[in-house]
Amino acid sequence: MKSLAEKAPPGLKLVFLFASVAAALYFNNLILLAAMNAAMVIVCVVFSDTFREILSVVRRVALGFPFLILIFVISEWVAMRDWPAAAAAGLEGAAVFILKIHFVIWANLFLVNTTEPRDMVHTLRKLRAPRELCIMIVIILRFFPVMLKEAAAVYQAQRARGFKFRRMLNPSNWLPLAVPLVVNVMKKSQDLAITLELKGMFDAEQPGTVRDV
Repeated sequence: MKSLAEKAPPGLKLVFLFASVAAALYFNNLILLAAMNAAMVIVCVVFSDTFREILSVVRRVALGFPFLILIFVISEWVAMRDWPAAAAAGLEGAAVFILKIHFVIWANLFLVNTTEPRDMVHTLRKLRAPRELCIMIVIILRFFPVMLKEAAAVYQAQRARGFKFRRMLNPSNWLPLAVPLVVNVMKKSQDLAITLELKGMFDAEQPGTVRDV
């Protein structure tokens, strides 16, 4: 049985996604961003059946938040040369940035997990959007969760080989994670490009179309 979010019109969900992401990127108030994140989580819990799947991805992404905080604090210290002031400014800047990223991830995963790609394409085509633009938007929205899952899979594989999370404090130890991730993502990108070409998506005379089966 479909959830309420899956039954909602794709156009409405696309408008919701673009409007909410634009608002999250525009505002810099901590309280407002925290309220928006809480509201987004509630929307996912109430209207979607994929909350646990979304939460598992967000948890893996959150593993990188301590490094973001460290980067913000160090950058503020370089500018101020005052650790207390740099720590306060860095923590505030990191909190704003993390809340923005957290909200965008939740909104994107909510749309991707509740909307079929062909429904998104049909909706964009009804709005007279160019075919190339429709394909690009759908690929971006669908590929982002794929990248997150690939990153989680690479991390778990390296953990099985004895990789420790604390070793990531040294940037030189990121190669065992970065190299397989880049290779896997490039391979998926190549497979996707070949699939689109075989379906005639790049044929100007008879471009491929999306049909309901």
